[in-house]
Amino acid sequence: MWAMSRAASPVKAATIFALVLAALAVVAPFSVRGVACGHDLTFHMNGWMEVGQQWREGVVYPRWAANANYGSGEPRFLFYPPLSCILGGALGSFVPWLFVPVVFDFCAVFLAGLAMHVLAREWFAESDATLIAVAYAVNPYMLLNIYVRSAFAEMLAASLLPLMVLWMVRERPAREMFAPLAVTVAAAWLTNVPAAIMLTYSVVVLLTITTVFRRNSRVFVYGASALALGMALASFYIVPVVFEKNWIALWQVLSAGVRPSDNFLFARTGEIQHDRFLGQLSWLAAGELAVTAVAIFAARSWRKNNPKFWWSLLILGAMSLLLMLPVTSVFYRLMPDLRFVQFPWRWLMIVSAAYAIFVVTAVPGFRAKSWVYVLLFAGLIAVCNLALQPRCDPADTPFMISNVYQTGFGYIGTDEYVPAGGDNYEIKPDFPEFRLRSEGGGALPAGASGTVLHWSTYRKQLIVESPAPAQVLLRLMNYPAWRATVNGSKSAPESDDPTGRMVIALPAGRSEVDVQFVRTPDRWLGDGISVAAVIVFGGFWYVDRRRKR
Repeated sequence: MWAMSRAASPVKAATIFALVLAALAVVAPFSVRGVACGHDLTFHMNGWMEVGQQWREGVVYPRWAANANYGSGEPRFLFYPPLSCILGGALGSFVPWLFVPVVFDFCAVFLAGLAMHVLAREWFAESDATLIAVAYAVNPYMLLNIYVRSAFAEMLAASLLPLMVLWMVRERPAREMFAPLAVTVAAAWLTNVPAAIMLTYSVVVLLTITTVFRRNSRVFVYGASALALGMALASFYIVPVVFEKNWIALWQVLSAGVRPSDNFLFARTGEIQHDRFLGQLSWLAAGELAVTAVAIFAARSWRKNNPKFWWSLLILGAMSLLLMLPVTSVFYRLMPDLRFVQFPWRWLMIVSAAYAIFVVTAVPGFRAKSWVYVLLFAGLIAVCNLALQPRCDPADTPFMISNVYQTGFGYIGTDEYVPAGGDNYEIKPDFPEFRLRSEGGGALPAGASGTVLHWSTYRKQLIVESPAPAQVLLRLMNYPAWRATVNGSKSAPESDDPTGRMVIALPAGRSEVDVQFVRTPDRWLGDGISVAAVIVFGGFWYVDRRRKR
């Protein structure tokens, strides 16, 4: 059963084949029932298409989503982690947008299974390791995310959990966890914030468990240092989020219906659609938790062979269960940033690792074991798809989302990314690039006119001629990272009430208006920390290689 220290060997072709088949089985129902139109599909597809469009314009790392708020923009890419956006944009570069969500689902399932296989074969025989990998790749929560939520970034982050567990729990010198754990932590923060918060807390718990079992304080020192270095590596993203969060309506991310208190298992808010989905999810969670509990009891025999691994999975699963129940609501109020997990049931992602390992190892080996599990996995996929995937509204299909985007009219912005002082629901799609009005906001002065010289994602230039002082209202959300000059002198833009678009005051006569999206000091700071972290990481890697030689 046990096959220690095999994680460095190549992955066998049979395992790759099994994971490819599992990923194909997950997306196969789309050929009959259509592509899943989950809760977040429109948000992600618009982001992917924005990334692809800006790449074609020569922008390597987008920061501003120009088509949001019907062309007025929003700082989406400053606040949303970049990796899932980059993957989606890359897929859209060579796959028709209609199929990009399907290919993304395939990649997420395959990567999650591959990562779990790397973990499982450290302790288990190849046959069981492959079954564990497939069990994790098609676990009920993953299927819920695919068929109901379209939570692409969270699905992608699921591939990081097994690696995180591996680096800390395997029997290796404490020093060897430092570099891979730092990279894993950085990747988590660059993939999905709620998942990164959960993984960060899980790292602390696992480090404590491992330190106690190994009775070696160096484990905690190296692990904590890796956690800090990982966040430093991702500082080019994290620091601007921390500094600029007051520039947007971030409170919307914890508004009614999306607060932790509204999303514990079997909670009810009175909102029909919310309660129906939460009830459905809660029963799925109860089923997965019940199967996991039975499997843990049945697999208790291998606790003696590797108690650290067994107890690590058990404690992570128990912690995740408690954090999905109202009894832990005080932790969401007091623990740093835990409230930004938003939905306590997201801890099912952590439970799923224990579920996959115990549900396979609980059953002793027999000749037809693999085929029995293949049938069980196929049945699980079929049942979850039939029970979970909702009927699509025609306007919410990938085909319509991509077609609407291609019209150039833009799309409604995201509530929490609207710059402070703005209201995305007051913004209409038929606004021109700019509009002139009198100094007091009234009728346009007679003889006033304007001409656009340049209008791109990160720069707007125009010339205005007016016989009297006037104002120009731009089709652009007023955000502090935009710097405006009038005739070469800095101008302090104001926000239009109630839309939040940028308003610039102009003197009488000819005015040359230039508005640019600039690098704010916090972005320079974040980039500097990340560069320093890369140097530290490279230095550690070099010294470690010399030491091993």
